[in-house]
Amino acid sequence: MFRKALVMLAGLLVALFVVAQLKTVPHTNPPSKGDLVAPPEVEAILRNSCYDCHSNQTRWPWYSRVAPLSWVIVDHVEQGRKQINFSEWGDYFPRTRKRKLQWMQRALHDEVMPLWSYRLMHPGTRLSDNDRATLNRWIDMQLAGPATGASAQ
Repeated sequence: MFRKALVMLAGLLVALFVVAQLKTVPHTNPPSKGDLVAPPEVEAILRNSCYDCHSNQTRWPWYSRVAPLSWVIVDHVEQGRKQINFSEWGDYFPRTRKRKLQWMQRALHDEVMPLWSYRLMHPGTRLSDNDRATLNRWIDMQLAGPATGASAQ
């Protein structure tokens, strides 16, 4: 009796997984509206550790197309782009850039970015102490100067 219930449960789970694949979510990479301009070492860190969720240049891995994981990944990217989008940096007002830089600095200080779930699948994206220091120096320079209103270099 227990074995029959277990087999039925397994069959139900497989059926639900198959049906879940019918609900697809779009994987978009809209055109850039003015990429962030930064020194090469800063840009390299951002591209490696941040751009998949915080730009329009997301690299969509194969597992981002398998439901229900795809739903979570697409939602994370959409939320990340709303928080800060390096592909739309040129469209931000100077005050908006300043707020985004301050948000980045808090995220660096609290070590909440990249998300642990992202680092789990992409261990090479973990920020080193040197990466954090480089980004912090760059953010400090941006916040101190008029660059938040210009090209943010």
